Amino acid sequence: MTDPLGVELEVSATEYMEASLLAGNVSRSRISPVLRSVLPVLVLSLIAIVADQFAAPILFTTSPLWATCAFLLLVWRRGELPLSGGNATFERSFSMWRVGAFLSMHVALVLLSRSFTSAAEPFAGTSTLRGTLVGFCKLAVLLPTVVLSSYAYWKQLLRAYSAEVKAAVVVLTMNVPGRVLDALWPWYGRMLGWSIYLLARSFVPGLTYEIGPEPTLVGPFQDTSLVPLCSGISGFELLSYIFGLVVVLEWNCLRRGRALLIYFGCLFSILGSNAFRIASLVVLGNRGYADFVPLIHVLEGPIFFCTVFLVYLSLTYEWMTESRRLPLST
Repeated sequence: MTDPLGVELEVSATEYMEASLLAGNVSRSRISPVLRSVLPVLVLSLIAIVADQFAAPILFTTSPLWATCAFLLLVWRRGELPLSGGNATFERSFSMWRVGAFLSMHVALVLLSRSFTSAAEPFAGTSTLRGTLVGFCKLAVLLPTVVLSSYAYWKQLLRAYSAEVKAAVVVLTMNVPGRVLDALWPWYGRMLGWSIYLLARSFVPGLTYEIGPEPTLVGPFQDTSLVPLCSGISGFELLSYIFGLVVVLEWNCLRRGRALLIYFGCLFSILGSNAFRIASLVVLGNRGYADFVPLIHVLEGPIFFCTVFLVYLSLTYEWMTESRRLPLST
């Protein structure tokens, strides 16, 4: 094709489709078939997962729900892309025997979970090996979804929407960094305490650092002890939802590999800035503002992390959404 200046543009079919998606040139009739195919499967899965968690509270976890919703939203944002071969189509419905098998698997999962509740409950939510296994087993609520459609259907879906599937997997593992930090807290807590000490000691004469189960910074007017809740991971988990909203809204113009790097970069930026946040509280507490530090500590956390995230996103947004340049030839 040529532009108005007579310069030939070499555009592949894939690039043309991506350009059409970015420009919004995908008709409603092209988007509707895939939504009609995926929506019943995902909605039925969501309902079944919620029912499982009510029937067997030991199965409670938000990761499968968020991952399923994320996949549905990203498929909707992406639109329908040509499948391999050019003439393949998605199934429009699933048979009743598949629904029966799906429901039977969920009932069996609930009964099995209830029978193991007393054994698994003491470890649920902990950072131990058994707690990790319990958390991993909770993801079994997603397995019955596989029987709702044929192997060919899932193969087509994964091939056409591989990027959306990968994004859903990232959402599914969103709680993993928190579990890792909980497991590493004895080591990470000491490192965090030492970093805070190095940042604050120039502003607080006489500040000392005591290593223990709860690393403590001892100052002339206020002592600050570090507990696992001080790790800053809660701020990252909060901002993950905001970042997810940005990803959904900008999905068609994202450089997805870069978006993944920025996501993990957000984790390290939050953890790094958290040391500065706590160091500032140590300085304020030992500079005559000890009475105000508890109130500031409660209110400033979300504000501080949101500010850091907005600055970080403003610096990386253009790079994350930079459009691909099409090659030119004369």
